[in-house]
Amino acid sequence: MGRDMARDVESTAKDPNREEIDRETALLLSISETRNQRSYEQLFHLMAPKVKSFLMRQGRTADEAENIAQDAMLSVWRKANLFNPEKSSARTWIYAIVRNRMIDLQRMAGREMRGKDQYQHESGIDDVSDGGVTDATSRDRLHKLLAELPEEQAATLVMSYVQGKSHKEIADEIGLPLGTVKSRIRIGFQRLQELVA
Repeated sequence: MGRDMARDVESTAKDPNREEIDRETALLLSISETRNQRSYEQLFHLMAPKVKSFLMRQGRTADEAENIAQDAMLSVWRKANLFNPEKSSARTWIYAIVRNRMIDLQRMAGREMRGKDQYQHESGIDDVSDGGVTDATSRDRLHKLLAELPEEQAATLVMSYVQGKSHKEIADEIGLPLGTVKSRIRIGFQRLQELVA
């Protein structure tokens, strides 16, 4: 997340189309002041494709970019009251949220890898990789750990880590909001880490 990304964010945020930037700022102010859902829809349609494109240029897959863009735009709705047009344009502010979300995801991925490494180390299992569990002892241990979790958390973990589905695919398949799926996966994974600790 170094200087290259910061330059890319800055160049993306400094679009010469001043009218569009002013419109985005006006929409965000409308959301901030009156929680106007129509303004949010318009801002979402303006910014989500730009954010997704930016994320794909950063090396994210289409599904990852879609998930992060949706998360970031949801944060825009939740945090709109924090926007100050005297400090930045709406676009710059939104890209700052995207950047922070990417940092959060990198940290979370690091914690997940440490958790997997800890599970392998403490259980003596060497053959757990890429979400697959290959030997019977490992599978039995995993099933016992998953049985300790609430069913909805265990199911989303299996879909994500064993079946390799994206968060969006899981949300579509079980008919839940993307944020709910992500929460279940995060909480379930944290609980698994506690169980093997």
